[in-house]
Amino acid sequence: MCSIFGSFSKDKIVELAELNKYRGQHSYSYSYYYTDTNEITVYKGLGELPLDQINIPPKAYCIAHMQAPTTENKSEDFIHPAFYKNTFLWHNGIIKDHWVKDTMKSAGISESWDTYQILHKYVNTGSLNDIDGTFSCVYYGHGQLQLFRNEISPLFLDSDYNISSTRFANSIPLEPNIIWQFNPGNSIIPIGTFNTVENPYFFMDEVT
Repeated sequence: MCSIFGSFSKDKIVELAELNKYRGQHSYSYSYYYTDTNEITVYKGLGELPLDQINIPPKAYCIAHMQAPTTENKSEDFIHPAFYKNTFLWHNGIIKDHWVKDTMKSAGISESWDTYQILHKYVNTGSLNDIDGTFSCVYYGHGQLQLFRNEISPLFLDSDYNISSTRFANSIPLEPNIIWQFNPGNSIIPIGTFNTVENPYFFMDEVT
């Protein structure tokens, strides 16, 4: 299990880290997305998220990820975000093993990390269709942020552009099956759609 959360505010990051810590603290990352230059810096490590090291610069949006791996991939090489062709992906969820193996075979790659598989597919096809499993993600590419989730994996958003894998005060679920261009402090705009392969549940907006 993993968690993703983000804010312009250090106090909010501390609050959301507390809310999300039950989802895992094996490893972490925190990143600063600079809204004036569209550049990003990423810091990763093993262990609990070092909140005392997070000092959000002016005009920067902080994206944090806390991780409890559900596979054998527990080294620093598998700490989110995944990186491929100058793009990054933060992922909460689990992709089914058969889809990962089929994708590896069809793409001719050896990387079995499910987060990398999502990123590889999206970068190379522009599509999130047919991904079998659960995912809610933050994506960075070409200087822009995007948010997307399928019907099975949670992600919540409030009017101040705070995001979290766990519901928090005054937040609403991000609408699933839509690719959102995320401009923190400015706008969130739908730019595409995709399908959820299989949703065995009925009221996923309540999942935390």
